[in-house]
Amino acid sequence: MLHLLCVVGGSPHGLSLTEAAALVDLVPSTALRQLRSLEASGLLIRNETDQLYRPGPELVKLARTVFAGQSMASTAQPFLDALARTTGESTYLAVVDTPRRVVYVANAPGMHALRHSGWLGRSFASSGTAVGAALHGRTDRDGTITRDGRLEAGITAVSAPVHSPSGIIAAINVVGPSFRLTGEQLDAVRADVRAASTQLSETLGFRTLG
Repeated sequence: MLHLLCVVGGSPHGLSLTEAAALVDLVPSTALRQLRSLEASGLLIRNETDQLYRPGPELVKLARTVFAGQSMASTAQPFLDALARTTGESTYLAVVDTPRRVVYVANAPGMHALRHSGWLGRSFASSGTAVGAALHGRTDRDGTITRDGRLEAGITAVSAPVHSPSGIIAAINVVGPSFRLTGEQLDAVRADVRAASTQLSETLGFRTLG
């Protein structure tokens, strides 16, 4: 089925049932069952006029998400690395996965023996989190937002939005133990996160007024 999805998705003009079946070495009846499943999921569509199968809205959405995530990840990595060195804590780049979920597409590990790890590529609910607030532009006056113990007990997250000329497209997040991210140390991390998000936004062509 994945092979079938690839050949239809990669066809510039669409494929008929017979053409698609031949390309993946399936009999038409088997290919039809699989194409119908892909169509039901929105990954492919069949045009009623010419009867050709083409990429569906869900496949287009998936491709855009993967491309945006990978492109953003490579651009953001130097900023994440520098932020991890400056703060000593693990840093992440988050993008929207679904309307209510986000995913970390890049990270840089912290410098401490006790550090947050293992969430790269993980999708999680955005409600109530620092990342979720940042991605919706809900930050404090300094342009960052802090949440304590929302996803894991004893863990504090500091996040700031990443802007492009078209709007907020990602968020930078620093995550570490709450006993370290407190007082003056927390204030310093918030300033560092804000600086990193500003620098990355400017790299992406965003300019603040004034």
